[in-house]
Amino acid sequence: MPFLTETQILNMIVEISSFSNPRIKSLKALSKSRNRKTEGVFCMEGRPELDHAFNAGLKPKLIAYCEHYISLDQIMAITSLAETEVLNLSKAVFDDLTYQNVPKNFLAVFESWQCHLSDFDPRKLTIVLENLEKPGNLGAVIRTCDALGIKQVLVSNSEIDLFNPNVLRNSRGGIFNVDVVFTSNQEASEYLNQNKVKSLAAVLSPTAKDFKSINNQEIEALIFGAESTGLSSFWLDQEIQHIIIPMNGVVDSLNLSVSVAILASHFNA
Repeated sequence: MPFLTETQILNMIVEISSFSNPRIKSLKALSKSRNRKTEGVFCMEGRPELDHAFNAGLKPKLIAYCEHYISLDQIMAITSLAETEVLNLSKAVFDDLTYQNVPKNFLAVFESWQCHLSDFDPRKLTIVLENLEKPGNLGAVIRTCDALGIKQVLVSNSEIDLFNPNVLRNSRGGIFNVDVVFTSNQEASEYLNQNKVKSLAAVLSPTAKDFKSINNQEIEALIFGAESTGLSSFWLDQEIQHIIIPMNGVVDSLNLSVSVAILASHFNA
């Protein structure tokens, strides 16, 4: 890790107080998926998330901070600033860029990445999510999977961007420890079939079985639909056993990440 002198550190800092500064406009542009994909980077804030990123070995391309919330010394205590652009922002500019205006918070820009089905192990439990609409749901599922030690999430027929701020926030850093692959329904089905993956689908249907009645040692994929629509006919028409979580109270449904947590806990035991 290159050693930086105090003079070098001071010389590399750019102080910004104008909302019209090109660097600030560039950071704000990263709130849109098309700009993140064009630039090949994403912007993240939040200390738990950032600490996990640094622990995973990610090196920031840019760090933006505000002395009202955190000092540069505090940032340097958790990551090297070698080859990193450093911006010292006024409170007004920083508050405009961030979601969490709290002590110890700062912004970091990292290079994005892409996982592929070839990275998956078909013998390990995979969570399949079809037609997700809410980035927060994906982030919550990733967080759940990380907590359970599940490393593989397959997202089919969804326009969600993995680096959407709501995915990042809700994953709480789990994004750095779980492989997430985006495919079409057809590609997902071919992967499962070609690898003879033993699958179950969470579906309320006449043939659905209580999940607890299924041998939890035999299942390698759990398939879920969106909260609003459930699984599409593409999956319903396939010969996959349907399972349900019995509802013993007055409510008739659960949040997606809660359903994933219950079923994955059982079949990942």
